[in-house]
Amino acid sequence: MSKRVFYAVQQLGVAPDGTFNYIAAHGVQSVGITTTFNLEQAFELGQIAIYQNIENIPDIEVTMEKVLDGYPLLYHLATNGAPSGSLTGRSNVKTSVALSVFSDTQDSSSGTPLAEVHMSGMFVSALSYTFPVDGNCTESVTMVGQSKIWRDVATSGGAAFSGVFNNADQPLAITGSGGVQRRQDVLFAPVTGGPTQALDVNGQTNQWMTVLPTDIFGITSSGTNPIAADGTFSVPVQSVAISTDLGRDSIFELGRKSFYHRFVTFPVEVRTEIEVLATKFDNISANETGGNNGAPLGSNLKNQTIRVRTRDGTMVDTGKSNKLQSVAWTGGDAGGGGGNVSMRFSYLSFNELYVTHPQDPSGL
Repeated sequence: MSKRVFYAVQQLGVAPDGTFNYIAAHGVQSVGITTTFNLEQAFELGQIAIYQNIENIPDIEVTMEKVLDGYPLLYHLATNGAPSGSLTGRSNVKTSVALSVFSDTQDSSSGTPLAEVHMSGMFVSALSYTFPVDGNCTESVTMVGQSKIWRDVATSGGAAFSGVFNNADQPLAITGSGGVQRRQDVLFAPVTGGPTQALDVNGQTNQWMTVLPTDIFGITSSGTNPIAADGTFSVPVQSVAISTDLGRDSIFELGRKSFYHRFVTFPVEVRTEIEVLATKFDNISANETGGNNGAPLGSNLKNQTIRVRTRDGTMVDTGKSNKLQSVAWTGGDAGGGGGNVSMRFSYLSFNELYVTHPQDPSGL
């Protein structure tokens, strides 16, 4: 028997639903599995005791996080076979998720596991991408379903998801990828092969590069963050975080206990948080008459394009209809040990989130 389970003896895999063709995920940092049994009580006149504690279908939730490392994204593994790369195009894809557990005396997740869990009929319900100035760039995905089966490999006739790691795994070797993506791998310069059309409907660049809102002081009218003569960028961006929650409500039908479909509850909010080191002001004016921040009279805001591109080929695009929801000026307190003032710009859009990567198994 193993005495414990730790990071080196866990292996995560994703497969097309209904198959055991699992692809081992690389760069995984954490996996969490929560099982909730939904109970509904029935009482009756005549007694205080419960009449029946009715069991509905269970809820299985899996949360996964990986570093951006050149290997396929979890979101793409979980939506393999999607007809398009949009939120709607990827929304109906079901998948299977497996976690294999190996002996704590092994150096890696190789060979035959001690146990494995298979979760089928899983849907993506939330995802987020974080690009920080400290630490690694990461992807987090939450999936939901109703089926989770644990297997003791020794007594169930062999493993369905055997180990593939051998202590030689490294970030996928893409030329110039930088390995695990860090702050230096966020690209503010155009990538070769981008669109030929120079500007989009917002007047911001269409090129395959990081494009930020023109609301932010120092960002150009085309959404670029130019390099100054001393090699620093015009805007010292500290972090970008992009996230969405797809909800997932269930439709049921008479004659069966399971759901008929688990659908995304559109419209879906897509949130982008951009933190910037303050060097002058947030440059956001607001009043009743409007005409501020490049917007026409009657409005203080205009649509913005937001896109983040990293060296490994990951591109997260929230479309061209982002609007500033709030800006916060914080920090720089007298009692804070000389801390810096930072500005947090919060943007909101709906139903648009395109995530692309050269290793997407769907080829989108």
